[in-house]
Amino acid sequence: MTINHSSNGMLTPPLPDDGEIPSIGESPLHGKSSNLLNGKVEHTNGTSSSSRYAIPLNPQLAFTPRKIRVITIGAGYSGLIIAHKFQHRFPEMQDIVEHTIFEARSDVGGTWLVNTYPGVQCDVPAQIYAFPFDPNPNWSHFYASGAEIQEYIKSTVKKWNLDRDIQLNTLVQKAEWQADQGVWKVTVEHGGQIWDEYAEVVISAQGVLLHHQWPAIPGLHDFKGHITHSARWDHNYDYSNKRIAVIGNGSSGIQIVPKMVKLPGTDVTNFIRGPTWVVYRVAPSVHLGRPSEEVNPSYLESEKQNFAEHPTAMRDHRRAIIGRSTKAFRMFIKGSTSNIEGQKFAVKQMSEKLGHDPVLCSKLIPKWDLGCRRVTPGPGYLESFTLPNCHLTDSGITKISEKGIHTADGRFHEVDVVVCATGFDVSHCPRYPTVGIGGVDLSKKWREDPQSYLSLASSHMPNYFIMTGPNAVAGHGSLIEVMNWTGDYFVKWIKKIATEDIKSVVPKQEVVEAFNQYGDEILKTLVWTSDCTSWYKRGTRDGRVTALFGGTNILYKRLIEEIRGEDFDIEYRSPNRFKFFGTGFTPYELDDTNDMAWYVEK
Repeated sequence: MTINHSSNGMLTPPLPDDGEIPSIGESPLHGKSSNLLNGKVEHTNGTSSSSRYAIPLNPQLAFTPRKIRVITIGAGYSGLIIAHKFQHRFPEMQDIVEHTIFEARSDVGGTWLVNTYPGVQCDVPAQIYAFPFDPNPNWSHFYASGAEIQEYIKSTVKKWNLDRDIQLNTLVQKAEWQADQGVWKVTVEHGGQIWDEYAEVVISAQGVLLHHQWPAIPGLHDFKGHITHSARWDHNYDYSNKRIAVIGNGSSGIQIVPKMVKLPGTDVTNFIRGPTWVVYRVAPSVHLGRPSEEVNPSYLESEKQNFAEHPTAMRDHRRAIIGRSTKAFRMFIKGSTSNIEGQKFAVKQMSEKLGHDPVLCSKLIPKWDLGCRRVTPGPGYLESFTLPNCHLTDSGITKISEKGIHTADGRFHEVDVVVCATGFDVSHCPRYPTVGIGGVDLSKKWREDPQSYLSLASSHMPNYFIMTGPNAVAGHGSLIEVMNWTGDYFVKWIKKIATEDIKSVVPKQEVVEAFNQYGDEILKTLVWTSDCTSWYKRGTRDGRVTALFGGTNILYKRLIEEIRGEDFDIEYRSPNRFKFFGTGFTPYELDDTNDMAWYVEK
């Protein structure tokens, strides 16, 4: 060891000779009393200016995370994906995050717990409607029933212990940002008791296909027969030998009609406001690579066995389905060859299923662009209208009275049962006050025009993240994969908040406005903005598209692979944002076995 002298004759810290490297704990790198291992540090670098950034030295190592609380609201697919991120995908989060999931209902599953009507089925191929961390080789059919999906969700939760942090039957009543403390105060109710919980971060994982919406029809509840909603199906009632009215031809109505028609002695009338596209974009036989005339073919036992024994075969099958769906995005471009040819194919397919009946074809085949409303496979729906006990009316409902339905053409339809397949509240507004900066309430702010940042955050809502918010990627590809990417994005922010001493992050209002303005320009080129009434436009004909992202899923993935910090206002807990530098050392250097020159390339 060589002792050095400074120009003023004072001793300076000794430098090691070649081959003589002291450990971190021995090296006096911060002056004579520095000891990084026990946290005792004496500042010997003179006196800093008394600026507003002046703070004492932080004795911790750089990037030392603080423990933060995260509350997730909802235990459907998206909430469970978040649970898996914290428990398994990123095990280091166990030391960073205290996680709680509040679920208002009695079980996990979200929309698949709520929707149990006859014929309920996902219109997305089952193989790409699975958790990315646990794909299922045992799907019974190409399109899975709601019951099979719910069973899969529950078995996955049990397998991965994802209910560890879930509190069921716990309803969030209010969320309010506490600016001084940098936390959300979340008011919850369980079993009649109400209390407040606090968390640095809140994740809304509630989705939009949960809260059913009754139709605004005069006299609806004057009806003296049996009335039900697709999302609140009464399984104790016997629908056989009844005159049944099904209101609506969205996904649920399209699935309910064929089931009601097949019951003994029923006479079914479907009341619709207009036509919708009922067609397979790609026939299941194409995805399966084998001929099949079935509208929803079963997976062969040999296929399921192959998937179970050769995971790469299942992965390739899933990739092929998602790949075709991603390429099909071109079909949504207005006036494109893909859309024009696709529409011709759809007209031909629908006409064949309707037996080329000119009256049915005129009422059920749209004149507007293919894809303006959600394209639904609807096995058995169109064929039902060729049966003697299934009828159609597109005359508007004027009122409902004690014994039936009155329509604008002057007719009265006497029925025993009214089924409201009228969808959900798709406003994206929280069902409870969500109060952020300056008293802005998201449940009111989004009432007229929900505008998000990349569908996953909102201005005025610090540390508040959203799964599949307004303008999400939900029109093609795999929604579950999008949730997976979004969960990774949330983890990046939560790590940054915890390790860089951040108090809050919130998208800038001007950034939100710019994102939505440019997204709307792209959407103008797509059929989703065509002339039809759609839930994509919150049930309007010419309103703004708020449900779908203006671009491809590949673009979206690239956009959220990294944090765009420039889009956010970031507030730190300390006057000096670099407090997280700590002693100037990272934990990596404490381990002398680590390679300290890994970055040398040549």
